[in-house]
Amino acid sequence: MLIRFFKNNNPSSFILLPLFALVLWIVGFFLDQNSAVKYSMPFYEALANSISNIPFLAVFIAFVLVIAEAFLLNYIVNENEILAKPSFLPALFYIVFMSNDSGMLLLHPLIFANFFILLGIHKLVNSYRKDNAFSNAFDAGVFFSIATLFYFPAIVFLPLLGIGFILFRPFNWREWMITFLGVLMPYVFVFTYYFWNDTLISWLENKLLSRLDDQLNLYSSNSFYFILSAGWFIVLLSIGKLFGDHSDTSQKNKKGLLLLIWASLFALLSVFIAQEISVRSFSALAIPFSVFCANYFLKIKKRWWAEFLFLFLLTSIFVNHLFNYF
Repeated sequence: MLIRFFKNNNPSSFILLPLFALVLWIVGFFLDQNSAVKYSMPFYEALANSISNIPFLAVFIAFVLVIAEAFLLNYIVNENEILAKPSFLPALFYIVFMSNDSGMLLLHPLIFANFFILLGIHKLVNSYRKDNAFSNAFDAGVFFSIATLFYFPAIVFLPLLGIGFILFRPFNWREWMITFLGVLMPYVFVFTYYFWNDTLISWLENKLLSRLDDQLNLYSSNSFYFILSAGWFIVLLSIGKLFGDHSDTSQKNKKGLLLLIWASLFALLSVFIAQEISVRSFSALAIPFSVFCANYFLKIKKRWWAEFLFLFLLTSIFVNHLFNYF
């Protein structure tokens, strides 16, 4: 039922998707919340500290950001014809993947990182066949750089800039140089701020270098593995469909999916360099996996199978929430 509804480009989805997200997030508003993160980067740290005494506001900001990112991802996919037909399935799956565990129903750095990664991807894809993409190059570099200032492991996405320009642009050394300058720009301002306050060295030691000496913590529970198993089962089916027949798709469609395949590899790498592996460490994977799943569910011919798979995923999420709440 849900898949059939969101499979169509129905404008009422702008109302129903936030309501659907609220059903998944309602538990988060009643849980004990702590937005503090060890070794948090300066942009996130400044925001989290300012609202640390208002847990409800922190959860509300996270909730609004997830909805905004879902619609932004959906816009990028539909506007650039990355999938065969426009739908609201990318937004639907993004909300599902970003709401699958109580540990994600709070304000955390990856939510902000995903927002700027999405903006960067939009600039990359939107540069396709443009005569001049200097502004796209600079903006993409800035957005990816800002993402790392919220969540440091997002630094692994920087090579995606080069891959994106290889896929969508003829080689232009000036665009590559402008992208590099865009990446440097936010760090120039941050370093200047800390240098001006005579705290640059201590910040580098506490926020960056000390990461290398710390132990990696692995979060694990029965519900953690349960939701991963359910999600990965559907994701693997979706990835398998990517390598099927693409004779009816455009070059831009193929390039867009290829860029997201690379994004999924970098997102997986970001999990392994994170300080703590938990469900929310996989948040960056929500971007490409939402599109892969949308592509798969658009191509499923048996309606009952699509509804069954989605119901299975939703059931695993609700069971996971109940397990953590009670």
